[in-house]
Amino acid sequence: MNSFRTAVVAGAALAISAGSANALSITQVFDASNANAATNTLIPALLAPGSGITVVGGTPALQGNIFGFNFSQTGTYTGFNLAPSSGSTPTLALPNGIFLTSGTANIPLSNTVNSFDPFTPASGSSTQLSNLSVSAGGSPVTNDANVLGFSFMVAPGITSISAQFVFGSDEFPTQNVTDIFGFFVDGVNYAKFPGGELISNTPGNPTNFISNPVGGGLYDIEYNGLTQVFTVTGLLDPNVAVHTILIGVADTADSIFDSGVFIGALKAGQDGGGGITTGVPEPATLALFGSGLLGLAMLRRRRRA
Repeated sequence: MNSFRTAVVAGAALAISAGSANALSITQVFDASNANAATNTLIPALLAPGSGITVVGGTPALQGNIFGFNFSQTGTYTGFNLAPSSGSTPTLALPNGIFLTSGTANIPLSNTVNSFDPFTPASGSSTQLSNLSVSAGGSPVTNDANVLGFSFMVAPGITSISAQFVFGSDEFPTQNVTDIFGFFVDGVNYAKFPGGELISNTPGNPTNFISNPVGGGLYDIEYNGLTQVFTVTGLLDPNVAVHTILIGVADTADSIFDSGVFIGALKAGQDGGGGITTGVPEPATLALFGSGLLGLAMLRRRRRA
């Protein structure tokens, strides 16, 4: 497992502003009798079209409170295209997918309070997320865990799977306690910021988040802090035919101040390297790309002449 390397790539957030027809919409997922039955809704929403991932029947499982009538920890979403109201912060655009939170998926589509927390899921702890918390010097116990997992198979030659996500939190920027997000492939967590920190509040490094303060109206969503759009890539263990994935969020040390992850477009690939690379080109790179396009245009004109 030590040969596995994390690959979290910041996605370029250069999206065309969505009209009202493409506004963010979240649909809570409820099932009053069987939490695992909800995976029949969640997994198709999580997978990209033609994902190349074959889910093994009987293995999907969900830990999370989805039994209420007004609040559920879990949902699906469409139209995730958050454009800033001002300034130079990026538009955050994601493919359709699922929404996992440490609180309720019924969040306001504006930032209303600094401590949004109308619902305590009481869904228990996650061993995997607790171990992540301990590895970062945090609490050995997580609370309000919301975790989706399943086994899957891929075609020969496939070496990785990847998904795109945005993590948001009301823990940012005032709390030292942090919520946490994990993306485990074959038992290895690949959800880390480019600097190596776990995807959580990281109070020691606030630059991991875009600030969305109450009253500022920068993004039309509840959370005080949002990450960029990231692509997280997990490398598959070449020694097994049936692989596992576990995606989850949880509170650490407390059960207040909610966080959540929007994640979608899960698909198989052939990433053989790993590593962490920002996905937004530097200005010089953009200029070089532009000059290349100009050169191609001039060449075409000469050929026509």
